[in-house]
Amino acid sequence: MTIATYLKLKREIKKELIKEFITPILEDIKDFEGEYRPDFVKEILRAAEEKTHLKYQAKTFSKLIS
Repeated sequence: MTIATYLKLKREIKKELIKEFITPILEDIKDFEGEYRPDFVKEILRAAEEKTHLKYQAKTFSKLIS
């Protein structure tokens, strides 16, 4: 067996192990804080796409938070 054949076989085995064992484990991991509601996610994404009509100004911002 040549070194090239050995390395190719090693790569294929590594890919297969990742595909069969590691990927399913990672897919089953859930967020510890829980899952977001789909309607909430859609609302946030829609809001993120909207253009803002306000412009940041340091003076007005400091008045808002004080």
